[in-house]
Amino acid sequence: MKSFLVGTFAALGIAAAASAQDDWRTEAVAALPQVGEMHLQLINNEEADGFMRLGWARDDENGIIQFYDRTMLASQEIYETMGGSIRADTLAPIDVAIRFHQQSAILSVEASAQDGVMIGGRTLTQPFAGQQSAEINTPITDGMMMRAAVFLLSQTFPLDAGDSIGFDWFSSLTGSPGTVTITAFDGGRIDTIGGSFDTLRLELRGASPENDIYVTDNDGLRQVVRIDVIGQPMRFEAFPVEGAAAE
Repeated sequence: MKSFLVGTFAALGIAAAASAQDDWRTEAVAALPQVGEMHLQLINNEEADGFMRLGWARDDENGIIQFYDRTMLASQEIYETMGGSIRADTLAPIDVAIRFHQQSAILSVEASAQDGVMIGGRTLTQPFAGQQSAEINTPITDGMMMRAAVFLLSQTFPLDAGDSIGFDWFSSLTGSPGTVTITAFDGGRIDTIGGSFDTLRLELRGASPENDIYVTDNDGLRQVVRIDVIGQPMRFEAFPVEGAAAE
């Protein structure tokens, strides 16, 4: 039911290629503002059909980054809330909790890192049908990152066209691991509800679904202005940022 939604609807093992630097994790975290939120409109079959809010707060004293996700697909009565945290130095998952509603069904997910393993469970509750539960027991591999954090850090990855990185991630909703790549391409100039932008396109591959993430083409902090869901008539476009002008 969730397979077509973007990854917020939420691992970084290093495999930098081309001119991507080996310390891209450190650069990505350093460029991340102390507190922030991405706010995008969900467009389904060319009609506004929901939203995504993906926010974060850095806790430098404790070396963690906390994040949250609020995503809705109104026409299918889907609403997700998620909260969690990752380590700021390695981007490894620490904990996550999700409540995913679709119509009358509720999927609850909780997992936390214990001795190098994400331990927890998934529980599906449906009216008059009781509960179905499954354990989560996923080893945290070297460089693994929480899926949602990939979208959060897309705005600060130090990538230029032609660069590519690969890593493992922990998919919070399924409680399972995966291996993905991000390759940067010239995204050209695109029009969105927030304006017209010259962009860099980050192709996220190996995920289900896969995504094309369009960010403003400038150094340092970039703005995520569009996220396409590959194989689906669905995309996310950033709402206009108050006080900011499109290029």
